[in-house]
Amino acid sequence: TLFSLIQPTCVSDNNWLESMFLPSLTLFLAARTVPTFLHHRRVHSLKSALHLSDGNENIVDNLSYRPVTADDIPRCYEIESSSYPEDEAASLENLNYRQQHAGDYFLCATKPDSETNAEDIIIGYICSTRCNEFTEESMSVHDASGPILAIHSVVVDAPYRRQGVASALMNEYLKQMLSFSNMVADTGANGFSRVLLLAKNNLLSFYVDCGFMVLRPSPIVHGQD
Repeated sequence: TLFSLIQPTCVSDNNWLESMFLPSLTLFLAARTVPTFLHHRRVHSLKSALHLSDGNENIVDNLSYRPVTADDIPRCYEIESSSYPEDEAASLENLNYRQQHAGDYFLCATKPDSETNAEDIIIGYICSTRCNEFTEESMSVHDASGPILAIHSVVVDAPYRRQGVASALMNEYLKQMLSFSNMVADTGANGFSRVLLLAKNNLLSFYVDCGFMVLRPSPIVHGQD
């Protein structure tokens, strides 16, 4: 029943759904039996990951992860603006704000750039802010003590999609963010207690595979679709 909401017949493709990641349920969710239709999607994804560019080299094995710096924002904006519709993509101003005020929650995935011999090139990232309520207004401002970690963008550059990058990035992100939250709590400050995001129907199975559960159709209006 936990996964029934992700079936296409349950919600309109045009509805946004809220998904929640509960740290205390991580192992429970991971141990749940995956429905057949989700299992087929996961196997297909894993098979696709074996047929990669760069001489069939598994790109996930060569990924590195690091915080996004101010100098990285133009590259992040390039990926953001080419990945989302104009009315859904974060502005350059918003990305700069999140890096400056919520930089601890802004992580990128990089790989060596064989063409330019650069040490790394950003191919995807996830950014979030903390807030007290999961509303558009509350999410727009970072509250360092907010109990909710609201994920804004989960994005991978087009040439590197369907190769396992997004799953690897999300798993690494959740691991690092939960560790950071526990470290913050150990200092006497407030860590976050929930991780929330908005997802369209066609991406629900991805987020469920990453340990999220679907809550409800979201009242938040984001973009035209």
